[in-house]
Amino acid sequence: MLKNWKILLLLTAIILSAVFLYVKPLNFGSDFVGGVYIELELEHSANSTEEMQAMKTILENRLNGMGLRDIQVVTWGDQFLVVKMAKASPEQIHEIESIIMRQAKYIERVDGKLAIKGDELTLDTSSRGVAILSTGGGYRWHVAVRHNVEGAKRFGEAIAGKFGRPIDSFIDAPENTSVLLTEETYNRLHSMTSFQTLEGWDIAFHGFDNGIYIIENRSQIPITQIKTIKTNNGENNEGVTSENFDFDDLKAQLDELKNSGINTIIIAQDKNDNITIQVENFIAENGFKVIRKPKGDKIYGEWVKELTGLQSSPKLNIFSPGPVYEASIEGNSPTKADAEKKVIATQVLLSSGNLPIKILPICGTTFAENTGQCGGKETTFDSALGEKFLSISAIIGIIAIIVVSLIIFIRYRKLKLAIPVMLTCLSEIIIILGFASMIHWELDLLAIAGIIIVVGTGVDNQIIILDETLKRGKKKEVVSIVERIRNAFFIIFVSAGTIIVVMLALMGVEAGMLKGFAFTTIAGVLIGVIITRPAFAKIVEYITK
Repeated sequence: MLKNWKILLLLTAIILSAVFLYVKPLNFGSDFVGGVYIELELEHSANSTEEMQAMKTILENRLNGMGLRDIQVVTWGDQFLVVKMAKASPEQIHEIESIIMRQAKYIERVDGKLAIKGDELTLDTSSRGVAILSTGGGYRWHVAVRHNVEGAKRFGEAIAGKFGRPIDSFIDAPENTSVLLTEETYNRLHSMTSFQTLEGWDIAFHGFDNGIYIIENRSQIPITQIKTIKTNNGENNEGVTSENFDFDDLKAQLDELKNSGINTIIIAQDKNDNITIQVENFIAENGFKVIRKPKGDKIYGEWVKELTGLQSSPKLNIFSPGPVYEASIEGNSPTKADAEKKVIATQVLLSSGNLPIKILPICGTTFAENTGQCGGKETTFDSALGEKFLSISAIIGIIAIIVVSLIIFIRYRKLKLAIPVMLTCLSEIIIILGFASMIHWELDLLAIAGIIIVVGTGVDNQIIILDETLKRGKKKEVVSIVERIRNAFFIIFVSAGTIIVVMLALMGVEAGMLKGFAFTTIAGVLIGVIITRPAFAKIVEYITK
């Protein structure tokens, strides 16, 4: 038997599954280990239930697109959503929250001129749609896209005469917003012509552009300078000279901004700047929303990216006198793993669509720091069932397999047939769990239910194989054992096909948590018909002979 490839495939799958389970322990869902509730508050109430449902669907598509996780999104009224997820590390929670916070409004500009909008492009799903190339010092990646007729025309007009210039990609670029800088920081950014980023590219485009040009011209964000005036605090002009902010000049600039439709001021504060709370209050009193974005320890390139929403600035290498229907979104990453992550994030954000309503920064998180308004909160919760439930379930499962094997022994009166049934059931469970470990699949209560269903159908299939083989074995040997097993597998494949079609239907609709159940069942059925059932049939064939 050990020379047969089907049995060797089963043994190999069991060994590999055991190795995966040892190296990567299973991830269990919130039903077993507890988790995190992330309450989200929208900037304003939704206009309809359809708009709230769209918010829910987009968030689910984004989060599920980033990997298999036990994440659920529930609407609550017309201004709140709740994201429920299994216990995770602070880094994982921060990554998920950063995905949630993005409205994902995508645009491209060439020297400030709008080239394309997110709803005017679609992802290229062909084999050349994604590429990751080594560049010596890191990895360069690109995601190919296609433009619709209107976008292709605008893109062609925007790039005319701009060959070699950067094409800037923005996600959630500030709208109706001005960046406030001190004179010192303004002059510093104006004199700087190199803005390296952590990914290794220079958004100043090799020294051609300074920081002010990037913000005001390429990003189309007006800059407000807060100026200082010197005052003498002593008598007869012999006292101590101090510098104070010129609020009269600031008031004139704010009035001009208000007339042009600006309603938000970003206070961009460098390390040596001392923009006091008095300035912030003065701006707020004049009817503006105030957001602070201090530089801190960030390098200047990353700080400018944060202020503008700039994502990447690849060199424009397209020369076209007319509409452009195909293009690519590019970027650099220090490692291949980071490049793959950026590709997935770009695809998910572009394909999931823009959120109809902006989500407020979550209170108590880094996203709410230095912002004028926050909403929602992040809380933890204990498991509903607990890890003890898993132990009890495992014991009950083993007892069930033993009882089934005992019934099969009573039915066929042969221990050598009952033992393979029990071992096949156990091996099927091990392989399914090993597969779950390999793909970092989180097991929740419905996933466990899917495994139980798969093992149950597995026993049914094994009984079909036994019956088809042994019942005809009592008659005259007209049909070979191989033919009998082939007849049994016709029944098994039809049954498996029916289950898979039903489960695919569940995955195709907005079934929420049932998608995990459907995925588990499909994976288990495929493992059964490809690995365990053929091996069991071979064992029965050898025993019968």
